[in-house]
Amino acid sequence: MKFIQSFFISAILACAIFYATVFSLIEAPVKAGYWIGEMIEIKKELVKEYANKRKIIIAGGSSTLFGIDAEFASKSLNTPVINFGLTAGVPLEKILKEVNSIANQGDLVILPLEPSYFDCNSYVKKFALSQVTDIIGWDHDTWKEMNPLEKLEFVTLVSPTLLSQMIVAETLKKVYPIMISDRLGALDRSSVLSKFNERTVPTEFAYSAYNLDNYGDMLGTEGAKYKGKGEDVNKPLHVCDKAATILMSFVDQMKNKGVQVFFANTPYLAAESGLDTFKSSELNFTNELAHIGCIIDKREDLIFDRKYFFNSNLHLNPEGRLLRTEALIKAIHNNALSGKCGLTVGK
Repeated sequence: MKFIQSFFISAILACAIFYATVFSLIEAPVKAGYWIGEMIEIKKELVKEYANKRKIIIAGGSSTLFGIDAEFASKSLNTPVINFGLTAGVPLEKILKEVNSIANQGDLVILPLEPSYFDCNSYVKKFALSQVTDIIGWDHDTWKEMNPLEKLEFVTLVSPTLLSQMIVAETLKKVYPIMISDRLGALDRSSVLSKFNERTVPTEFAYSAYNLDNYGDMLGTEGAKYKGKGEDVNKPLHVCDKAATILMSFVDQMKNKGVQVFFANTPYLAAESGLDTFKSSELNFTNELAHIGCIIDKREDLIFDRKYFFNSNLHLNPEGRLLRTEALIKAIHNNALSGKCGLTVGK
């Protein structure tokens, strides 16, 4: 009996020590997607240049980052356009929170969200592993905004392996910071902005915030390297209740600020057959989305040949990006700016 009691007491103490250690090291500079955090800070700074002007902010995951030529769109629309595309690994709440912080009265926000953002399976787990490491490594605001119960839930997602990485990272930060200088530099906003302003035009592709141009577009994406399957043109079919709640809240917040919100499609890789089968799924999705906002374009206008895809089924090369941007400009003219979109946003 005493053995059992000792065992349980020891187990409880071990858990307490484990989670207490996690709490104490929660902002350790572990290996994570620091370039995403750098990119957010840079893009927010780019938007500031047009603080007193009406602008168009195009926000989403990496299909926006790789798929919009914001410089070309700015000239064509005679309105500043900022590519606020991040990556599809960034939670929808995070994307919308950052957009909320930069959008001002009179602005237009276009959301060409990847199908995964509307899929209920994306909300089964609160955080993926990459999101956990990002929150620990650089996304400290998300941690600070959690309530106590959410923080307790979050620390349970930290594995022993990740905790060991946290210990190593925190030790290096104190005794040998040069070993992780790139991580620490990414946490210094002024350093990030200075490095961006002093950058040279990239000669090759890299997942780097310093491969962006002054409109937020990703550079160095020449070539057609993607050989895999494309995104199913029938997706998204539904709007998950969780996604709907998040998006409705955002649209209401934007309406109160005098900002219009519109939705758009992402690019699709042309299939050899069956391109007519998506009409019913597109109609179903559009009808479900209608109580949140209006989608300004059609999937059939965003089905591109394989030669226009860079390195994934959502990443376009410069030629594909231009075609997609031309289609988006037309959609903005015909539906967003004209007021002809099927629903007044926020109603």
